[in-house]
Amino acid sequence: MVTNTIGRALMCVGPGGGFEIRKVPRRKPATGEIEVAVAAASVNPIDVRRAQGYGRRLLSLMGAGRFPMVLGNDFAGTVTAVGNNAGAFKIGDRVYGVKPPSVEGTHASHVLVKAAHVLPAPAGRDLQALAALPYSFVTMWLAVRGSGLTRQNAGGKRVLVHGAAGGLGILALQMLGRWGAQATAIARPADVAACRQAGAAEVLDGNIKPFASLSRAFDATLNFAAWEDDLSLLGCLREGALGHATTVHPLLANFDELGWLRGALKTFSDKRRHRAALPKGTQNYAWTVFRPDAAALRELRQSVEQQCDGLSIGLRTPLASAAQAFDHVRSRRRGRALVLVEQRLDQVD
Repeated sequence: MVTNTIGRALMCVGPGGGFEIRKVPRRKPATGEIEVAVAAASVNPIDVRRAQGYGRRLLSLMGAGRFPMVLGNDFAGTVTAVGNNAGAFKIGDRVYGVKPPSVEGTHASHVLVKAAHVLPAPAGRDLQALAALPYSFVTMWLAVRGSGLTRQNAGGKRVLVHGAAGGLGILALQMLGRWGAQATAIARPADVAACRQAGAAEVLDGNIKPFASLSRAFDATLNFAAWEDDLSLLGCLREGALGHATTVHPLLANFDELGWLRGALKTFSDKRRHRAALPKGTQNYAWTVFRPDAAALRELRQSVEQQCDGLSIGLRTPLASAAQAFDHVRSRRRGRALVLVEQRLDQVD
């Protein structure tokens, strides 16, 4: 039960305007919701871009484009309140999970989330480190499925992963390895060891743009790196391939830059041009957009409980110093960036 109705949140005050920690009201969980006292939340590249105003036009349709806003999509912490029909969660449970884009994100002392988007944290696992996984894992899983790959059909498939050393890429290599796929990673030379450790069968030097040297032999391609390389990746697919998915498409940027009508026309044109470049018989072409997904969360829970997947943590910083975490991500430094939330005595239930 919520007895103290005031929490704290890291408020992004506007493009270029920086951050402020503000007091915010805490609300009782609605039906199907729980409240979590946040121990840690991750800063992902999308947070850095949204802080600069990226995606505001389309995200406004979801109520997620208005400044000031609280950013953040994933978290780990302890349950402090439970609404009706919120499953088996109870106060005091250690949990981690994900929240859709909104203006009330997870960079806060407390977060209200749908119980369906929350997972129990295994005993003994670093609770803070779990906060780095949900957004990246779900986004990666949606891309892998968008390309046509599943646990059932991945065995022996050749998969090309561009941007393999980033969070999405490392998680994809780990999962594809469990599924029995043969993954070829494209990454910088400094990241070869990390990609091989994650499960890559082969690592290519991304600094030299190796696409032209590759034959059309891949069953699926994944683009976690750069939109300008998307057509080159399509050229690596064999005829009758499963397909391709990209997380770095221009959907949000098209609407930001061109408005509703021209943005829609540009998006339609971009997709049509890339679909036309697919080899004959290729089944899937997907622009991945993050959303909480039940099947992805089930896969994440299984991998965490079996200690299969993980991401290295490069920075842990207090909520009051969150600008350092945003700088860490903006500068593309190694490891994930976490903001840590100290639960003050005057906010404990």
